[in-house]
Order: sequence, then C-alpha cells, then structure tokens
Amino acid sequence: MRTNQMQLNYTKIRCNFVHYFKALLFIAVLAYLAINRVLAAQTLAPIPISELSGFDTQFATTHATDFIDAQSVMGQVSYKPGVNYTVLFAFDVAQINYLYANGSHVKKGAIVATIQGSDVQHFLDTYQSAKDMLNVAKSHYDINKVHLKNKIIRSSEWVTITQSYYAAKLSFEHLNHQMRYLQVDEQENVSLISPKTGILQFPTQAANRMLGERAFDILDPNSIEVKFTVSISLGKEVSYFRVSEQCQLSIKSVDNIANKYHQTIWASPSSAQCNLTIGQSIKAVPVKKITGYSVAKSALFEFENTNYIAVKADEHLEFVPVQLIGSRNQDFIFSANIPLNNRQVLISSVSALQGMLLHLGRE
Repeated sequence: MRTNQMQLNYTKIRCNFVHYFKALLFIAVLAYLAINRVLAAQTLAPIPISELSGFDTQFATTHATDFIDAQSVMGQVSYKPGVNYTVLFAFDVAQINYLYANGSHVKKGAIVATIQGSDVQHFLDTYQSAKDMLNVAKSHYDINKVHLKNKIIRSSEWVTITQSYYAAKLSFEHLNHQMRYLQVDEQENVSLISPKTGILQFPTQAANRMLGERAFDILDPNSIEVKFTVSISLGKEVSYFRVSEQCQLSIKSVDNIANKYHQTIWASPSSAQCNLTIGQSIKAVPVKKITGYSVAKSALFEFENTNYIAVKADEHLEFVPVQLIGSRNQDFIFSANIPLNNRQVLISSVSALQGMLLHLGRE
C-alpha cells in the first residue's frame, strides 16, 4: 500500500514538471519570435545607388567623436571648506586698517593691516611678562636640576619646580604663537602680517573684531575651484567643463552625497588664462565623453520609428540604424552598433530615398 502511494506521488510530480517545462518552452519560443520580428522590421535590404538616378546624390564622410556638449550650467568660483588658512585676532581690536584690497595676492611676511585699541598694549605687556616669567622659571629649573642630582633638594620640591617651569613655558608658547602674526615697530605700532603667500580674503564688514575672531584668510591660488551643482545623471557622464576656447576646467572631485536629484562637482582651471575671481559666477558647458560619430543633419531619416543613415557600400546603399545622441552646429552626433568612422553617407535626396522605402515612389 505504501509503495503504491509513493508511485502515485512520483507520477504527479513528473506530470507537473512536464507541464511546467512545456510552459517555459512556449514562452521562450514566443519571445524568440517577437525579437525576430522586431529585428526583421528594423533591417532594411540594401538598394542600388542607381535607384536614385535623376536625383542629386551627395555624400559626406562620418567622423568619430569622443565628446559632446551638454546644456550650459552655472558655477561659483570658490574653495573647499577647510583649505583656507585663517589668522585670528589675538585680542580685541578697536580699529583695523587693511593695506591691501580684498582678493589681492600677498607674499609671506607682508604687512596686511595695522590695528589699534586699548587691548593692543595689554597684549604686548602680557607677552613680555610671560617671556620674563619663563626666563626666571627656566633659570630656577636649571639650578635646581643640579641640586636634585646632588640630592640637595627633595623630590617633592623638584616636582613643584618642574610644574612651575612647564606652566610658564606653555603660557609663553601660546602667546608667542600669536606674536608670529604680529609686527611691532619701535613706536610699538602693531601690524598683522601674512603667514603664507597666497590670496587675501577679509571677513564681512559686519564681522566682530574680538579676541578669537577671524582677521583674514590666506588661500593657496591652486585651491581655487569652481563649484557646480548638476543632476546626478550628468555628474556621471561629464568629462570636463569648457568656459571658453582658452579656458577649460578639469574635474577634481565629485561629492558622493546628493541633494535630492543633484550633486556637487568641483573643477579647477587647466590654465592661468581662466583668470577666475573668488565669488564669481560663471557659465560653463559640461562636455560628456561618448563613443559616437558626427554627420550632416540631412543624413538622418526615420523609418518605422527608427533613425537610419544610408551608407555607401560600393554601388549600393546600406541602411544602418543609429541612436541619436545630440547635435553640434550643423551635424548630428549619433552612435551605432557597427564601426562607421570615415564612411560615406548620403546627405542629399534623403527624403526621396525615404519615400521609396515607404513605397511612395520618387519625389
């Protein structure tokens, strides 16, 4: 009884598998026939060029092209966050007189501005006091270092002396670091100096002139870039940006964080001829890298919802389906499934040819 039940189950499983296999085979045949019908509809038989006798038949040569222009976009001349070298006020400033125009190129050590205020003298006094205290602490430290070696002082006393010395040293080094940005003349007039060679950038007029606030920034000219916000799809295709024939922008980086449908691209000038100014808005053409060809616009025609060109092959015209990518001046840019560089393509009487294909006769 049990054996009969197992045979019955096996028979059912086999029948189900056969039906399932037949269904898959039927679907595959239908798909194959459908694809063949589409391919057949898109395949046009060559015709002799003599069929166009009586018509003007001119040909043009196709040319391979690697790039195509996209729609112009606007960019902002700027720099990436954090690349600016910032000089801060070491004390509250009542008045500052900048000696350069905003955006000027300055050299390292150049006097950028003169500053005035009651806290200026206080800072200088504090600096001198810290310097004197360090000298005293250093002398006390050196003397007692010998005493410790000779076991004249206790270890606990040496710890206190050491702490006092390093505290004085740390206090002076902090003030001395700020003094590196200052120049004091014989009359104790204080000026701010540039720590680097680069482009000078001032804070806004409304900015505070308090201790720790920004006095100015220095930018490396090589850090100046153009910030573009483009669609994610364009960001994946763009190869470089063209501002003019003399100015191209090479892509430096693409932000991997998007803002909904857009992302940020940073590009830098490829030559000094770009002459960019921080804060400037510029219009640039994104140039996309492609694998395609160019030909006169009159060469393309449509037949059964597919674009074609008529390629000369000896004494015949072969019809090649193409995918239109864009245009450049008087040419179309297209791609194809076969190599077409330097091929002769019909560019006149194309409408007459199209009419023949549509069985409308000659025009």
